[in-house]
Formats: sequence, C-alpha cells, structure tokens
Amino acid sequence: MIASDQNAGVRDLESFLGQHGYDVLRLYAGAPVLERARAVRPDVIVLDDKLADRQSLDLSRTLRDDSLIGLSTPILLLTRGQPTPKEHIVALRAGIWELLSQPLNPNELLLRLDTLVLAKLEADRAPKTDLVDDVTGLYSARGLARRARDLIYQASQHNTSAACVMFAPEVEGEPDSSDSGGEATAALVRGIAGVFQATGRRSDAIGRVGPTEFAVVAPGTDAAGAVKLAERFRRAVPAGGTAEAGARRAFELRAGYDAVGNVRYMPVEPNDLLARAARALQLAKLEGKWIRQSSEGP
Repeated sequence: MIASDQNAGVRDLESFLGQHGYDVLRLYAGAPVLERARAVRPDVIVLDDKLADRQSLDLSRTLRDDSLIGLSTPILLLTRGQPTPKEHIVALRAGIWELLSQPLNPNELLLRLDTLVLAKLEADRAPKTDLVDDVTGLYSARGLARRARDLIYQASQHNTSAACVMFAPEVEGEPDSSDSGGEATAALVRGIAGVFQATGRRSDAIGRVGPTEFAVVAPGTDAAGAVKLAERFRRAVPAGGTAEAGARRAFELRAGYDAVGNVRYMPVEPNDLLARAARALQLAKLEGKWIRQSSEGP
C-alpha cells in the first residue's frame, strides 16, 4: 500500500513494483488508509511524509496500534532530503520502520521490500502460541525475543542505538511460607507488570522473561538512556509494593542493562542483547547494586 498525493516519481514507482510482482494499492490521501489497510492487510505500508489531509506520524501510530494491522506490518515513510538524527528518532517512536529519502533508487527499494515481505510472511506463518505471558499479559520470553528482532532491525535502519534493561524485585524478609500456591508471587508480578505497562513508551517492548524477571527492549536508546529508563521505571514502582491486592510486599527493584550505540555498525542478535542484560542483572544482585551495566560487548 502506498499513500501519497504526489504524482512525480510515485507513479513510476508503482509501475516498477508492478512489473516485479507486487500488487500495489495506491491511495491519494491519508483518511482512507486505516480502513483500507484493515480490509486488505498489506504486507508493507508506504506513507508520504507530506500528506495534505493527515499527519503521517499520527497515522503511523494509529496503524501500529490497530489490532488487525499490528506491530509486524512494516511502515515506511517517504521523505524529502536527508533526515536528521532527531527526525529518525521521532519516526522510530511513531512506529516507522524506515525513512526513504527521495529521489528513490527503485532497485534498492525492491531489495528492501523483498526482505521485509519475506520476514512478514514468515512471521505470519509462525505459531502464535506462547508469545504472551498468561499471568501479566506482557510478552513472554519467546514473544519478546521475536519482537526484539523487529525493533533492532528498525534501530539499524534509523542508524541508531538499542538497549535492553532487565528488572527483578528483591523481596525483603523471609519467603512467605503461606504462598505455596504462588498467589502472592502472581499478585506481585501482576502489580509490577501493570506499572511497567503504564510507564513504558509505545515504541518499546516489555516482557516477563522469568518467574519475577521483566525485560524492556528499547530502540533508539543508548547506555545513558537505558539508565534513565531504569530510573523512570524504578520511580514508578512503589517501594512498599503495588496496589494489587496481595501484592503489598516490600521489595527493592534491581536492574541490569546492555546497550549498543549503533546497531547498524555493531549488529547484535536479540537473544544476545537479552542474555547480556540478564547477566548484568545477576551481577547487580550479587554485588548489592540496584543497577549494573553489562561488561560484555557486542
């Protein structure tokens, strides 16, 4: 799907893609994009950054949040001139996978589209079970790793950083002997999950990756940004527990993180990023620190 009210260049692109096996739905305004996207479920959506009737970044946010289109549909943005680093970050936060500077190189775009469509088709065919944690409604460990793959790809295309911050509550006092069925622990993790969901950015992915461990994968976030993210989450979680009934157990939140300054030049596998953050969290616990950076490198 291409939404653009330009004629110059876009018509030629439409013809070129058609010659190479793509069915192209062309829209000339932003207003019908959501309705048509819900109807046809495109493999890739291309938006013009200068749509006359709609802010393209707002439209991208709406598309990303729609349950029928979702996070796995790549959204690309046609731009004029060379975007600044700030413009890349703003677009990334809005759910834009890549910025396409005009004039376009059709052959380069074709290779990108082939890669994106193949990945989208593989994701659509993959089993959807076990991607969401039953207790919290967050991503499961498997679901977070899959989502992290997309976010790291987006960070690479925006020529920026990516980080993972892993958290765990350290409960004060002796273990609760009456919690044989795990109800108190479940209440604790549900309470923390609710706070994390309310605190996280829409561009980040949050998952429960262990019995009481949580991870946040944050594109466009370097090491300093990872610390700020951890501090924001720590402030949001009440020190005496969370508001959910049964979750009032005093604890200290600990964190470990890993960050890659530019994933285009320092590629990282999602599982490696998660694993390094997990090991940093374990070191934070052993050393009695509230937060610890990974000492490993990509």
